[in-house]
Amino acid sequence: MQDKDMTILDFLEQSLPVPVGSIPLSQCKILRPYLLERKGISTRGTAFLFAVPYVLCEDVKNPARNLSLYAVPRDYHGYFETLGQRLLPALKAHFPAFEFALFADHSPLDEVHAAAICGMGVVGLNGLFIHQTYGSFVFLAEVVTDAPWESATGLGADAIPEGRVKSCHACGACVRACPAGCLPNHREGCLSALTQKKGTLTPDEIQKLKSHPLVWGCDTCQMVCPYNQLAIKKKKDTPITYFREQRYVHITAEDILAMSDEDFAMRAFAWRGRAVILRNLEIKKSEGDT
Repeated sequence: MQDKDMTILDFLEQSLPVPVGSIPLSQCKILRPYLLERKGISTRGTAFLFAVPYVLCEDVKNPARNLSLYAVPRDYHGYFETLGQRLLPALKAHFPAFEFALFADHSPLDEVHAAAICGMGVVGLNGLFIHQTYGSFVFLAEVVTDAPWESATGLGADAIPEGRVKSCHACGACVRACPAGCLPNHREGCLSALTQKKGTLTPDEIQKLKSHPLVWGCDTCQMVCPYNQLAIKKKKDTPITYFREQRYVHITAEDILAMSDEDFAMRAFAWRGRAVILRNLEIKKSEGDT
């Protein structure tokens, strides 16, 4: 039987394995309003943000690792798809008067901005959201609803977040460490983007890839961040089984070729196709790195 006093916030806090932040949609930066319109949700509703950790700290300094930490486990889109299939019908059953939608990555909101102003963490000089417990090793997602703030949360207007984005301590470690010198104001030359580029790389791009330890992504700015170093020191591992299983700390061309299409589709590098990750592995192999 439904608890008549239970709010949507109460329900989500009981249903999700991570802390939940809440904010009126009117306080958010709406980047893609059509996504809300498709779900029948107006900006008078409420957003519930959650930051999902994905790292096992033992992977961070593993000398064999050649994938960005976010690509070590299965692709996060699979986790959120399964979560939505479970969570959204349950929300609708408990709160039939309201509409609900779950977004991750392709979101109507500026997720970093929303997560920061609702008090879950701060924004780094590298533009990443930094969670108060797990650092920047998190995926952001949100449940949005047309339920007004007060009825959705059980909180009064005086509890609405003030709308100010809190920034990191601006120590500058990420800026100094960026191997492409592309922080904080632009992304030109980003090595993570280079590893995801399709087609033939230029000789200069090949040399840059050879000089980098990873064949997919770049974690340099995250590795030097004091917030992340503290999370690692405290061994703040992901509690979520999905991200603890079927991990590739070190990937090889043989691994890629042996994957079924279904298994390959569940990896973060799959969206660029097998050719890109195989090209990167071949370039690193010519350097004797894999």
